Amino acid sequence: MTARGFYTQKELDEAKSKLQNLPDLTPQRITRAQALENLKDTILMLAKEKGYTPEDIKSALDSMKFNFSVKSISAVISEEAGTKKKRQRKTEAVVTKANQQSDQQA
Repeated sequence: MTARGFYTQKELDEAKSKLQNLPDLTPQRITRAQALENLKDTILMLAKEKGYTPEDIKSALDSMKFNFSVKSISAVISEEAGTKKKRQRKTEAVVTKANQQSDQQA
C-alpha cells in the first residue's frame, strides 16, 4: 500500500475529531517509578518480616513480568532504613561529652 500525498480537509477534520475522542489512558498507565512506589510496603514487609533478599524479591517480581533491578529494590529497602534516627557516632559522642564537661567547669 502506498502512502497518500494529499488529504482533504474533511478527512483531516474527521481524523482530528476521532483523535480528540480517544479515551484518557493516564489512569491505566502506571510508570515504573509509580509501580515500585505502589509495591514499596509489600517489598519492605518481605525484606524485614519474611527475610527475603532483594535478589529473591526481584526473582518473584520477574516471574510476574515486573522487571525491576536488584539495585532499585535495594534502594526501596535502604530508603526506608535511612528514615530511622541514626545513632550518634562514638567520636561525636566523645566530643560532645568533652564539650559539656568543659562548659560545666567554666
